[in-house]
Amino acid sequence: MNNVFVYCETEGSKVAEVSQELLTKGRKLANQLGVQLHAVVAGNGIKGEVEAQILPYGVDKLFVFDGKGLFPYTSAPHTDILVNLFKEEKPQICLMGATVIGRDLGPRVSSSLTSGLTADCTQLEIGDYDDKKAGKHYENLLYQIRPAFGGNIVATIVNPDHRPQMATVRSGVMQKQLLDEHYKAKWFMPT
Repeated sequence: MNNVFVYCETEGSKVAEVSQELLTKGRKLANQLGVQLHAVVAGNGIKGEVEAQILPYGVDKLFVFDGKGLFPYTSAPHTDILVNLFKEEKPQICLMGATVIGRDLGPRVSSSLTSGLTADCTQLEIGDYDDKKAGKHYENLLYQIRPAFGGNIVATIVNPDHRPQMATVRSGVMQKQLLDEHYKAKWFMPT
């Protein structure tokens, strides 16, 4: 519960580079929070093909959804998978690529869960937030940092009250880096 989740996009059995960048950042965020990094991947014919492209980034648990209706990507089944999984697992943070798929899937999932979403982030950090108006102090929130007003300013967005804190991240702004080539994790494949 309250772990960091990364939705991993695939093209056939190849994991998208932006997903691997997010796994690297997700591992760092999970370490800061003292939680696990979980990854979700959905497609057709991917079992046994994607694990080696995901687990070495420090994933503690991998959810593989493999079925005929999951590739090519369509909104409804992928949304159902994430909404149902997130209702059960209750993640603290969910990251997706700011790609055509991420820009379609992220808002659908966040709307279904009434969690909120920050699109096109260029930086993610963990920090505290004081809501002076309500007199509340929040610890370990996701700072979702993105350009605003045509790139003239940078906005930092926090989501103190709803979970998961969701963000899509632009490709190429995070560095991907293997944690351990032989990293061992649990993986789960629903039937």
